[in-house]
Amino acid sequence: MEKAWDQELPQNIVSKFMKWFSEIQILKDVTVPRCMKIDIFTELHVFVDASKESCAGCVFARSIVDSRVSVILIRAKSRVAPLKLLSIPRLELMACCVGARLVYSVLKALNMPDLKVTLWSDSTTALWWNKEYGNWSVFVANRVKEIRQLTQIQSWKYVPGNMNIADLLSRGCSPRQMLNSRWWEGPSWLKQNSEYWPDGEISCEPQEVNVERRERKLKMRMFI
Repeated sequence: MEKAWDQELPQNIVSKFMKWFSEIQILKDVTVPRCMKIDIFTELHVFVDASKESCAGCVFARSIVDSRVSVILIRAKSRVAPLKLLSIPRLELMACCVGARLVYSVLKALNMPDLKVTLWSDSTTALWWNKEYGNWSVFVANRVKEIRQLTQIQSWKYVPGNMNIADLLSRGCSPRQMLNSRWWEGPSWLKQNSEYWPDGEISCEPQEVNVERRERKLKMRMFI
């Protein structure tokens, strides 16, 4: 939408802005603890998600503190989706890149490269591209290459969309929604034993995956 500086905005946009502006003061109640108890038994869990608006990733540390499971948010990042229209699977793959970069930076900052890492995505198509070696399009191949350089492929797992905490970040929320969510401590199931977690199995419809597969061209020379 193009508007000159002195033109009034449509009422629906004005209403959305005023609602957001009125809730800004709620953010003064947000407190983030500085102390993090991280040891060699700590696990890092990365959640990624994408929408038409943005690609996002967040990193949580799961530790055992005083015989209790502690899950805390370490780092999160959201990127505005490109102006060029992309398919949702492509955006989800970009979100995987965001998550891979995030956890790599966290491991480097902690100087603890051997921590166990699990990366969760609700896109079976993006996960399959990461998992399989195929003659993918340039867009997919470049991002899969980066993801494999920064993470272990076996660390990527599937999580149902309604259990993916990164959905809050990719679709956006109001300050009030953020305060009343589990954003700061991750999904509730992460505090349970691993047998109660999503099984992480990756399966996908071939036609969805093969959209980005390049045709192989066979060149032959004939000598007479």
